Amino acid sequence: MSKQNVIDFFQAISLDSGLQEKFSVRSLAELLFHAKNLGYEFTREDLASVVGSMEETIILKKMEEKTVGSRSNLWPKMWGKYHFKYVIEDVLSYFSEQELEELAR
Repeated sequence: MSKQNVIDFFQAISLDSGLQEKFSVRSLAELLFHAKNLGYEFTREDLASVVGSMEETIILKKMEEKTVGSRSNLWPKMWGKYHFKYVIEDVLSYFSEQELEELAR
């Protein structure tokens, strides 16, 4: 359920530019606290697991690169952005609703 909460949180935030701006400058501890206040309870481990799985899927399956390493074509997309904004704008956009449901399992 916690992985589903991460995905639900990402989807909700992706639809609200005001919340995106507020969350993009928050520390991880603040993000977890405020996400919980919005009804999305998850741990830093849940968050890291979901984002890591998403990035791995993008690199290996969608970009068809051979390994997840320091030279992926995905990494330049995060340059100059807050990590949260990169996840919402660049990582999340690679996935359909069905693919996100599969990641939550």
